[in-house]
Amino acid sequence: MRPFIVALSIVMSVVLTVASLVSATGGGGWTHLGHGSTATTPALNGSVLAFDTSDPMQTYVGGSFTNAGGNANADDIAVWDGTNWSALGSNPIASGAVQAIAVHDGKVYVGGTFTNAGGNADADYVAVWNGSSWGTACNSTGAAVSQNVDALQIIGNTLYVGGAFQNGAGNAAADYLMACDLTTGAASPVVSTDGYITGTVYALTADSSGNLYAGGAFVDMDHITIADHIAMMDTTGTWHAMGSGPASCGCAIPDDVRSLASDGTNVYVGADSDNIAGLAQADRVAKWNGSNWSAMGSATGGADGWFPHAQSTSTTIYSLATAGSLVFAGGSFINANGDATADNVAYFDGSNWHALGSDGAGGGPWVGTTRALATSFGRLYGGGNFTEAGGDTMAEFAAQFDYVQPDNRIGTAAGGPFVGDNVYNSTGTGQSKTLSVHRGHTGTLYVSIQNDGLRSGTATVHGTGSASGFTVKYFNGATDVTAAVKAGTYSAGSIPPNSTIVLKMTIKLSGSSAAKGTFKVTTSFGSGFPEDTVKALVKAT
Repeated sequence: MRPFIVALSIVMSVVLTVASLVSATGGGGWTHLGHGSTATTPALNGSVLAFDTSDPMQTYVGGSFTNAGGNANADDIAVWDGTNWSALGSNPIASGAVQAIAVHDGKVYVGGTFTNAGGNADADYVAVWNGSSWGTACNSTGAAVSQNVDALQIIGNTLYVGGAFQNGAGNAAADYLMACDLTTGAASPVVSTDGYITGTVYALTADSSGNLYAGGAFVDMDHITIADHIAMMDTTGTWHAMGSGPASCGCAIPDDVRSLASDGTNVYVGADSDNIAGLAQADRVAKWNGSNWSAMGSATGGADGWFPHAQSTSTTIYSLATAGSLVFAGGSFINANGDATADNVAYFDGSNWHALGSDGAGGGPWVGTTRALATSFGRLYGGGNFTEAGGDTMAEFAAQFDYVQPDNRIGTAAGGPFVGDNVYNSTGTGQSKTLSVHRGHTGTLYVSIQNDGLRSGTATVHGTGSASGFTVKYFNGATDVTAAVKAGTYSAGSIPPNSTIVLKMTIKLSGSSAAKGTFKVTTSFGSGFPEDTVKALVKAT
């Protein structure tokens, strides 16, 4: 995070006014991730199928692409650090695609449809980058698996591998799902008997207690009659069904599960089923709290789920991601709940579903299936087979959306107009205001801090800058908060989404002040999260 900047010889009387606003995500809300070999070339040329954001300094991106960011070695997997793209070594994955990524202890584990990762003849479908070369992820004679890997999940020191394979690492019971010890590399089944997993595992996740959740096309997991399409393995290695339902199978979810995510306590599922666990509003998505299923919001009228019930045969939820109380869903759907912008990606705020951005012209943010979602420090990454996101023609196959986003604006009156609406940066570029003040007098400006994000945020305001003869102070009502503002620790309170707090800023000039002063006011909703800055240019007259 770049440092806050604000100049201060100011008297900021802080007027804590909260007002409702219309949502203010600029353009379509989505932006691209860097560029390719030239500044006008998109960074990616093929589908994105997986992200890993467990390292806050870099995002791993997997899929079916070549030369990410113009790097000739960045094929099928690449690293985005927020500014540049880089490859994992000089010998790329040359055949197939990366469909799952998991990072642990400095190593990058990948699964997919590829063979011979990094030129290693045994690194087929699942492989590991150890920082210098590609190798096999699970001990075996030859390749550990001989068919696609769709999901990876690390719990403690164990890598779980799910997919379409059978007899993983030569073990007859390691069909569709197996465990690999990350220290020894030893591979083992997760059921005791061959045939106790009967179909592809598409998705894996874990809760904060270390329980593993698997979703897919299987039925009767570990010979449990109602453990169809979804099941939980506890920390003792025992499998459990997850509730029941009125379908003929007696299971909660009678169709394939495509995606899973956990917030640590709850597990969220994306399935091909309507009426999950018999709940009329649990169409395609639902929540498991450890003992019961519940619907997540509903369509207008309340009879069905939010996702397009009438089009349910073509609605698929391929990816889920969480961030606190927010749940993001991506897949293949159009006009969810009749909203023309609710296409292929959406979010749940704890009570209701909403569209997420647009193309800037009244349609959804992109045309094409969303195959991967991930969150990191207030930013959502979306990937798939689209070639434009949020109206940004450079956002091909991957895009980013800041779901935590302060928007500082500046003007000469408390009610505006303000400069800087929907402009976000930490330099004040495009969001500055010039004020002329007679020497020996005081000028006044107002900073409107607007929450353009999707959840409430506690605003921290920081000011830096100085000029000879300019006196700057900050006040919350009658309370002098100058010291906290200069230290970058001043909290302006919690701002709900689509609301504002207005700060009054006064600048007093001495009779012999310098000719001008530049002051910046920066707001963030947390260390490491996106910030925004406005700039005051004060001229002495």
